[in-house]
Amino acid sequence: MRCILHIGTEKTGTTALQAALSSQRTHLSRNGVWYAKAPGDFNCRSLAAAFTSPGNQDDYILKFGLTEPEKFAEWRRKLLGEIRQEITTARDGCNSYILSSEHFSSRVMRDANVADLAEYLRAEFEDIRVVCYLRRQDLMATSRINERLRAGFPQRSFPTVKEDGALPPLYDYQALINRWSLAFGESAMKLRIFERSALTGGSIVTDFAETQLGVPLKQADHAISNISLSLSAQMALLMFNQAMGLESRFHVAKQRRELAKYLEEVAPGSDGKPSRSRALSFYEYFREGNNRLANLYFQRDQLFDERFEDYPEHELKQDIKLAASLLSDFYMSRFIS
Repeated sequence: MRCILHIGTEKTGTTALQAALSSQRTHLSRNGVWYAKAPGDFNCRSLAAAFTSPGNQDDYILKFGLTEPEKFAEWRRKLLGEIRQEITTARDGCNSYILSSEHFSSRVMRDANVADLAEYLRAEFEDIRVVCYLRRQDLMATSRINERLRAGFPQRSFPTVKEDGALPPLYDYQALINRWSLAFGESAMKLRIFERSALTGGSIVTDFAETQLGVPLKQADHAISNISLSLSAQMALLMFNQAMGLESRFHVAKQRRELAKYLEEVAPGSDGKPSRSRALSFYEYFREGNNRLANLYFQRDQLFDERFEDYPEHELKQDIKLAASLLSDFYMSRFIS
């Protein structure tokens, strides 16, 4: 049986793909494809957490209180055993087993951890395919501003490169692919470009189904998507996060989701983007590594479409008063009839 290991990356439509896979398990199994359930009903977040380094401040580990080494080890042993049992069941009637989580690429960041995951999977599968969708770094970074605010982080910032030239690991695709190809083999790596024109059918769901599965998939009716927030809405969410504090972000998750939903309704928009020059300067750090991947995996000189016309010439000025009024209106709507 073949293993199709989808590792992300973040902000490449992974939620839409996982919604389609999880909602069509019966259809897939009838066609010889098993979408893993033991590591999580929707995606394989737990398996990614199981292969992070001890002491890693992974959200999943923190959320479920697995920071003590003994507790983590016992949880991990049980989880990996349950996945092995599911793989044994899947072999009866299926020829492909799918694991999907963007957190494989964003949390399993050390060579040794990826190697451990490869060793675990090789004990179960002779054929492993590592599928990775890549989105231009500045676009990924811009999209993550909304995401991190929704997750409770008290800053709204575009990534910066350190003075010593060290690239932010999440955006260093050359290092990412090198790490995974070292563990699984270069021939196992199946890279796809997350651009509408490069995706079969213009969507990750159709692209993944046709290029990796050979089984048709429908877009899930309940696919989850976050509406972009305007700059003022982003600032309102930022003020909420700063007031609550980073240490309490799990405890106020429900209230933060309610606020984000309210802001989606009253202040959606895409004017929170950085300026064109800022996006370009950030992207330049990765161009050389990107082009090496383009040459190695696509036999071309350039990895991405490098048009930047969608960015504003100048960033909007932050309107703190408007952001504060959005917060005030939210609380008024909740507590005053």
